[in-house]
Amino acid sequence: MTEGGWRLSLDPAACDGHGICALRCPDRISLDGWGYACVDGTAIDDPRVLGRAYRAAAACPAGALTVVPEGGRHEHKSPAVPAA
Repeated sequence: MTEGGWRLSLDPAACDGHGICALRCPDRISLDGWGYACVDGTAIDDPRVLGRAYRAAAACPAGALTVVPEGGRHEHKSPAVPAA
């Protein structure tokens, strides 16, 4: 179990529907009928899934995904994702 309790957060207005995120983290991200991301925002308790979540956030060309602390207010983008 990971410490700190992390989860994926999606800014749906920023999502451009590239779908790369769903390839990187299929455990937590699916695509709707139009190809836009749908995120399971529950706490991530598996370190492997957390790693895939960070890779999905880093791969998003629109910067629409972030990994945030569960119950926290501050968003933490992967260092490879430019600030919006």
